[in-house]
Amino acid sequence: MSPPAKARPAEIAAAAVLVAAAVWPFWAGRFLPLLDLPQHLGLASVIARHGDPTTRFAELYSVDRRVTPYWGYYGAMRWLLFPFGPETANRLLLSAYAVALPVSAGYALSRLGRDWRWAVFALPLVFNTNLFFGFTGFVLSLPLFLFAVGLSARHLEDDRPDPRREVRLAALVALVFLFHVQTFGLLGLSVLALLAVEWRGPRWALRRSLAYAPSLLLFAPWFLRSFVFPEARPLAEAHTARHLNYGTLQGLGVRYESAGEALSRMPERLLGSFSDGSDLRLGAALLVVFLLALAFARGASAEGKGLRAALRERRGEALALLLLASYLAAPMEMAGQWYIAPRHLVLAALLLPAFLSAPAAGLRRGLLAAAAVLSLVMSFDAAAKVRAFQRQVGPFPEVLARMEPGKRVMNLMFDNGGGGPVRLWPFVHWSCYYQALVGGDVSFSFAGLPSIPVSYRPGMQAPHPYEWAPQDFHWETMGRSYDYFLVRGRPWGDAARLGEHADLLAQAGPWQLWRRRGP
Repeated sequence: MSPPAKARPAEIAAAAVLVAAAVWPFWAGRFLPLLDLPQHLGLASVIARHGDPTTRFAELYSVDRRVTPYWGYYGAMRWLLFPFGPETANRLLLSAYAVALPVSAGYALSRLGRDWRWAVFALPLVFNTNLFFGFTGFVLSLPLFLFAVGLSARHLEDDRPDPRREVRLAALVALVFLFHVQTFGLLGLSVLALLAVEWRGPRWALRRSLAYAPSLLLFAPWFLRSFVFPEARPLAEAHTARHLNYGTLQGLGVRYESAGEALSRMPERLLGSFSDGSDLRLGAALLVVFLLALAFARGASAEGKGLRAALRERRGEALALLLLASYLAAPMEMAGQWYIAPRHLVLAALLLPAFLSAPAAGLRRGLLAAAAVLSLVMSFDAAAKVRAFQRQVGPFPEVLARMEPGKRVMNLMFDNGGGGPVRLWPFVHWSCYYQALVGGDVSFSFAGLPSIPVSYRPGMQAPHPYEWAPQDFHWETMGRSYDYFLVRGRPWGDAARLGEHADLLAQAGPWQLWRRRGP
């Protein structure tokens, strides 16, 4: 493998500008239009402020101190939340992700024998669809995955193992698991492929696999207690009443989609979050530039070198194709978790620049510059969407200021925000901002899911409608358990008759806050 190309001062300056632009959207407005983000902010506050009596967190929730796949995110939030607060702490983590994603892509490319400059194609993928779904643990695991792939390639190709490198690799792979178990599984698939390419016998494979053993020791107890010998989880099952069942290997509730649907929806699952389709158009332009680069940046053919040598030279391409195949083979839903297969797609896309085997030199610099310009436009467009979202949020802080800590709020989002700048329903979990910023309980929580280190104490979860179906709210069976009712949009069903049982505490723009009358 040739040594990585050295960066010139002008290239370093350009990279700094591109990365700064990728960070900017996370600071372009107070509220980020990321669907699941309020849930994660709320649970991060439960962990960080568990002993605060004003919040009632200790009364309502228990925190599992054992290892679970989301402790990477919640542990980082735990230490950042006290000095910065939940919103800024989360912005710092997402900013680190925006910086680390292209850097890790460049590192992986260089370790796979490619020019790190082609990582410019990874920059627009900072704003992939998973981000706007609010899958925070998953997107934070993406750069860790790329660093681990690059370090694994180096670890397996060397003639002798380097103990210090093995320690770094073991820690890095463990971090991948602690941020997201699905990324950890795909990393395992990638490592197995690299082992097969570099195969030098069973003893060699066993010795080189020792660096991955610590992460497996973390994974095994969590997997066994969650799926093989599940603890009694009636509250968790109630939480997922509208999901397919989970809890044993026999009850994973696997659901596939057709191959036609999986193929036709690939563009929107990679870059397709904005209502005006601007990210899809920019993604299409980026694809054109990539295809041109593919035509002009192919290196010498590997023919005549033998299958093993050819595979070794094309490791990056093989990994990208393997991850793409895993997207087509994986289910859409399993174990109460939705959107499983589409997450594979962004990992495959991040490794696609491995197909560009010639360096970004000469006339190919023009293609590099075109990709850089598209990356800048993507960043500016994402920042514009965040700013526009602030107008859609409207005077919500005024409503939040009227809510006291230690209460329970019913989330009734009849307007889930799907018609705004981001089409992925950003208001569905909005009441969790009360949990995150004030402290108290919410009607629908991720607490109790196998990857989440927070669960309700026995008997402490209140009855609630499914978050996506506020019209299923019924006062007699649910309303008496709540202190506040946060409404957005025009309510119907029992929610339209809140005035019979509650007082309107605040009304601002599309928001209504009701407080239950009586004890």
